[in-house]
Amino acid sequence: MIRKLIAFFSCLCLYINVFAQQNMTLYQMHDITQSNYLNPSVAGDCRWNIGFPMLGNISVAAGIPISYNDLGIGKEYIDGNQILSKIKKTNLISANISLNVLTIGYRSGDMYYQFTMNEKHSSKFSFSKDPIDLLLHGNGEYVGRKIEAKLALSVSQYREYGFNVAYDVGDNLWLGARAKLLFGRIGANSVNNILSLYTDPDAYALDVTSDLLINASIPGTMEIDPSDGTVTRFKPELQVKYFIFNPINIGGAIDFGVNKVFENGWKFSASLLNIGMINWNTNIHQLYHKSPIKYPNTISGTTGINGWSDFVDTIKSIANFHYTGGKTFSQWLTPEIMAGISYPVSDYVRLGVTGYAGISSVGIPWALTATALTDNTSNVFGSLSYTVTNSSFVNIGAGFGVRLGAFNLHAITDNLLALFNPASQRYGTVQFGINFKFGCGDGDSGKSSRYKSIPCPAFGHSSRNAITSVPCSGK
Repeated sequence: MIRKLIAFFSCLCLYINVFAQQNMTLYQMHDITQSNYLNPSVAGDCRWNIGFPMLGNISVAAGIPISYNDLGIGKEYIDGNQILSKIKKTNLISANISLNVLTIGYRSGDMYYQFTMNEKHSSKFSFSKDPIDLLLHGNGEYVGRKIEAKLALSVSQYREYGFNVAYDVGDNLWLGARAKLLFGRIGANSVNNILSLYTDPDAYALDVTSDLLINASIPGTMEIDPSDGTVTRFKPELQVKYFIFNPINIGGAIDFGVNKVFENGWKFSASLLNIGMINWNTNIHQLYHKSPIKYPNTISGTTGINGWSDFVDTIKSIANFHYTGGKTFSQWLTPEIMAGISYPVSDYVRLGVTGYAGISSVGIPWALTATALTDNTSNVFGSLSYTVTNSSFVNIGAGFGVRLGAFNLHAITDNLLALFNPASQRYGTVQFGINFKFGCGDGDSGKSSRYKSIPCPAFGHSSRNAITSVPCSGK
């Protein structure tokens, strides 16, 4: 019984793709077109800013409260004390994957317009520590007490169409907003999230009661056991037309941003992202798990568990969810707040700090980054960063980009170590992309005046166009 319950908790942690906030290094790298996604007030520095179709920016990140190696998967003996020393009172696993399908940005004087199409995936799962402590060390300290394993789940996969407008209001102050139309493919949201454990004060027996309810929108059919109404199998029905056109599960959101460069060189930027929701009304399912489990014996202290080989059978025996049909439900996106400040310490280097916080029902992911990035460079630019997150405190990141005429290439990570030894890390990110920029005045500064009308970029080059050395104008 102990092994089954621990396996249940552990598999919940590992089942979801574990990704985390991945844009801490990118946020202040405004030379990259896609930094506009994190702050809609960031204007492109050329007349046309175009992302390579499907390759403008691909980002993947990973973050868990305990590393794969610390879990001891594959070993005959699992060290419970080691697991408990790593996890916190409340633990969060979050997922964020983004594929930039298309970006087209146009700069006209004081205005910048941008259209984007992105594929998005977001998953969040949170769980508490006390029940795992009980299962690993015994229930002697919990006699007569009820412990609630607070679980929360939120998953969404959707297509996002965005239209962005940024405006230079004067004095190097830019304001921006982006309206987004969303079409959901897969969604899941927990409503009831309690798994209770109670130790009887007389017999020391452990009672486990679940109260889990999940609303989901997943293309497919649930196969139901007629004897007890539990789900025996899910048969997916993924239709190609929904992945190409995806006209279902409509939602909307909006982003706001501000960017200010001061005369003494200080730069401040802030953004509020993902204020909106998706309404799920297609392929609806509702699952619930509500049943008592009795373990009549005392749980004695232990510091480890033997083996992981029966994980699949354990999940099948415990996760007997009942099917109740389904009903339309709405799911909020995770609002995100980002802010950054930087100062030029030389003609070519800036030092800055960036903060991030997400707001959701399953937890509050956060991150803080110190960064050093290039400024006023022509063909090569980069950044070095140090990030602290809610799951990891040592993350050395780097960003790198090159301009080869109109061709622009970038690669970014918030944790270099995770690229070389991912199994021992709790946080890791990687993203790369290809973009094209036209109308930057390359080699044309003496032939045409239309490029000279481009205002100074809002992201901090105080007197000259960063790409061409063409003098830029300000208000």
